[in-house]
Amino acid sequence: MDSSDKKRQAFRFTWPNIISLFRIAISPVFYFFLISGDNLLVSIGCILFLVGAYSDYLDGMLARKYHEVTPHGIFIDPLADKVLTTAAFVAFVQMGIIDLWMVAIIIVRDFSTTLLRVWGEKADMPIRTSNSAKFKTFLQMVFIGAILMALFLINSFDVGALKELLGSEIVYYSMLVLTVLTVWTLGEYLISNRNVIKKLCSSGK
Repeated sequence: MDSSDKKRQAFRFTWPNIISLFRIAISPVFYFFLISGDNLLVSIGCILFLVGAYSDYLDGMLARKYHEVTPHGIFIDPLADKVLTTAAFVAFVQMGIIDLWMVAIIIVRDFSTTLLRVWGEKADMPIRTSNSAKFKTFLQMVFIGAILMALFLINSFDVGALKELLGSEIVYYSMLVLTVLTVWTLGEYLISNRNVIKKLCSSGK
């Protein structure tokens, strides 16, 4: 396959890619529902996140099953994850559940590494993602899912006891651990890919 074939493949809109784009599209809807203050909309927003999280599994499964893993999909899939998790984190900040400075660190880290990966793909110098970074993303999803479950129960069934939990130190320190892990994976990411990054910087001069 020559370079022109690779470029055409990179912009092919397969079902896995469409599902990833769907995840990006529902992220702002999920965000506005969550911060609306309306019990029904908040509950629907929680369900939307679950749909988005399931779509992450679905697009990966379809890509592997039908051999539709493309350079375009390799970029869109993690980007869609980051857009969805960012929407959740920013909404939690506005709702007073977590602190802004932690979310800012996570957003800067996640999108800077995504841009670095795009740069590497365009230069035919792929950037490797570590297992710890994948574990970090998994923990983010677990944390967000737990918060959303609490919000769903509060807004759908008026489980008042969970309101105190959302403002507790458990949430604060859980988010702090996620933030520290995020910084750790960034350092690991830069170190493990330092040779590729040097080549990219050299080629960009």
